[in-house]
Amino acid sequence: MATEMLRLFDPTLDQQTAPPEESLNLIPIYRNPKIQGGILPGCYYYLHVAKPGLDVPLATQKEQPDYGKEYLTGSPGGKPDYFRIHINQYNNVETLTCLTKQAFPCENFICLYGLHERFLNNMVSRFNEKLIPDFYEFFRETWCLALYHDRFSDFRDEVRELLVTSPGVGMDSIEDKVREVVDEDVPMNDAQKKQLLEIYASSGSKRAVETRLLSFLSYNYYHLPMYAKPGMV
Repeated sequence: MATEMLRLFDPTLDQQTAPPEESLNLIPIYRNPKIQGGILPGCYYYLHVAKPGLDVPLATQKEQPDYGKEYLTGSPGGKPDYFRIHINQYNNVETLTCLTKQAFPCENFICLYGLHERFLNNMVSRFNEKLIPDFYEFFRETWCLALYHDRFSDFRDEVRELLVTSPGVGMDSIEDKVREVVDEDVPMNDAQKKQLLEIYASSGSKRAVETRLLSFLSYNYYHLPMYAKPGMV
């Protein structure tokens, strides 16, 4: 369609009887979540953030062996208010559901989609230790404000680029080393985790990531003054 529309705006283009081959058989990749929300009868504020795709009944999803786990606080109409988080098999946030009579920053909560639970201040371990009685309060604390910053996704892309790029000619990237150590069909054991951490620290990648993080906080310090940085102590 883009090829056909372009002819209307640029008549100098050569007329083609068929679209170019590279425009055929393209499968779109959807990275942004499906978002549903609004104010329901009874003055309930509702938000549902989910993975893009066909709607599948929740009961059917839970029957899948790779469903993951869900964590929730509160109950509909109860106290604290209802907040459900579904973590997939890779420990990334795949679904968020909020239902409360109090207004909440839905734009901020949408930013949590797709993040690893370690980004969320070790949410899973804290929840299991009963340190999170209310997700609404937990995600309003100052530690998570960087996650809501509009440049945080760019920072994540920069870190990923560091880990997938070879540090030099003939040298493996961290991603390559992970693929060598980890078998995709077998869960990672403690020895493999220890080995990867040693590689991560000795290769200089750990220092590079820390430097990028400090640069991110320093550059955006006007909006993120609650984080410590070198020279403050």
